[in-house]
Amino acid sequence: MGSTFEMQVDAVAAYLSKGLGAPVAVFKLRQTFPGASRETWLVDAEVAGRPEGFVVRVDCPGGPGVPQSMRHEWEVYTRLWRSTIPVAEPLWYDEGIDFAQGRPHMIRRLVEGSTHIPGLTDDTDEGRRLRRAVVFEHVEKLAALHRMDWAAHGFGEFIPAPASPAQALRNEFDIWKTLWLEGRSEPFPMMTEVLYWLEENIPADTPFVSLVKGNNGVGEEIWKDGRIVAMSDWELASLGDGVLDIAFSQGTLALDDFGDAIRHYEECTGTEVSPHRLAFCMFWIMFKAVACLNIYMLGGYLGGANPRMTRPAFGLISVRASQRRLAACIGKDPVDAWRAIAGHQASTYARFGGRK
Repeated sequence: MGSTFEMQVDAVAAYLSKGLGAPVAVFKLRQTFPGASRETWLVDAEVAGRPEGFVVRVDCPGGPGVPQSMRHEWEVYTRLWRSTIPVAEPLWYDEGIDFAQGRPHMIRRLVEGSTHIPGLTDDTDEGRRLRRAVVFEHVEKLAALHRMDWAAHGFGEFIPAPASPAQALRNEFDIWKTLWLEGRSEPFPMMTEVLYWLEENIPADTPFVSLVKGNNGVGEEIWKDGRIVAMSDWELASLGDGVLDIAFSQGTLALDDFGDAIRHYEECTGTEVSPHRLAFCMFWIMFKAVACLNIYMLGGYLGGANPRMTRPAFGLISVRASQRRLAACIGKDPVDAWRAIAGHQASTYARFGGRK
């Protein structure tokens, strides 16, 4: 198989048959793209003659593109499956066995639906209505997640929680600053200056501690009939400030009026999102992306375990581009800096001095 590794239909069928205790015939096996943090394989199969689908989630050669382990993601799924938050049913977790070259992996059921939403980018009235509905649906699911009683579902048993809501973003900062200083591929002195600037501007007005998804948006969640039927890819889940998810929605909340999206989130959570908190989280997500790309994406390539050229491309080229963008903000008020970078997106948010 080599270090690039390809799942084989026969091996997957045999493995699922053993795990399920019933004969499995695999008809289609495909890997999702891009699979930067972890590999995700979709399996169309029959179990004892019944059509069923599965997802094989497995660490990349050389490790994942994030600091959290596959076990961490598995634990998130098992607890969310017992909650009202929609996720695929987790079946089992394993590592250190013959299957998948011994790499950590989990098996979950395939949820009927798609990450693709037909007509989402159509320049029509129907397309505009669809985009607004998608944004509001996404916001509502995030708000439900952020308001969920994470302690009652056992998330504090394996995820470090901030001492108080006021410490939520400070806790997040301290964790990722340590990861960066210990794992970066080179000194990056400009990023050190960016960290000093961010540390001087950490907000303390987080109203409550939330389970933060960490990676969300269209392309990450499973949609069916205009609704999110499963929230997927929990590799960056943490306990902290839910506005981090607003900042890392990968453009989803800007599909319609960003200001309306924020106001809807405030209505759903019953709390206000201050401009300073939102702006800080926007910049913090940029820093976290730099950390993940440089430490974890590049790390596997430099160690010789993962030859995919996307890894040095992400880990060096993308990092330098983000560094230049962040460096231009040093010394500025985060709200002013984000307004300058975000342009129209910021202008639609009333408390940034926009049109509403």
